Amino acid sequence: MSEIKPRYEFRIWGDSLSPLRDKLQSLAQPSQKSSDETYLISATTERSNVKVRADLMDIKVLVAEDRGLEQWKPILKAGFPLGKAVIVEQVFPNLELSAPPLTKPEFGFDEFLRDVIKPNPKIALVSVSKVRNQYTVGPCVTEYSQIRINDVSRDTVAIESTDPDAVLRLKQQLGIQQTNVSYIREIRRILGWGA
Repeated sequence: MSEIKPRYEFRIWGDSLSPLRDKLQSLAQPSQKSSDETYLISATTERSNVKVRADLMDIKVLVAEDRGLEQWKPILKAGFPLGKAVIVEQVFPNLELSAPPLTKPEFGFDEFLRDVIKPNPKIALVSVSKVRNQYTVGPCVTEYSQIRINDVSRDTVAIESTDPDAVLRLKQQLGIQQTNVSYIREIRRILGWGA
């Protein structure tokens, strides 16, 4: 399997971003996907995106910042049950926390949350429901999504590409002026865990 190249991302949030959705629909036809995800939000870092989607532990890490863009690198997609080594060597280090003592060689999803994650006061479990409309515009993958973070509804628009200049060009073409805010920073803001 070839290595996935880290992509540069620019993301904004708002109560309603439908004008940007209309601009994107004038450029490309959307494909729609829905998902329910569980984010593991660490009190100690904003540089790791750790979530469970479609029964997979999915981890991306922030590896670079360039002209207001963030470059995120996927480092793990692992199915449940999760082995002890994955939890100790990958999940907790990327949350920048110490792993607890683990008494079993592997954990199913429910017991992983109940026995490993919930007892840690420095980790918040956050339910995120997404309806994503994805568009391909040149070398960029873009999305307009309606998100529910616990009980808070938000719209988000994102532009991603391995080419940072392409992201900046499309951002300008769409007339976006807001600051880049990752999923993790927006969730932490909603939790009251930072600016």
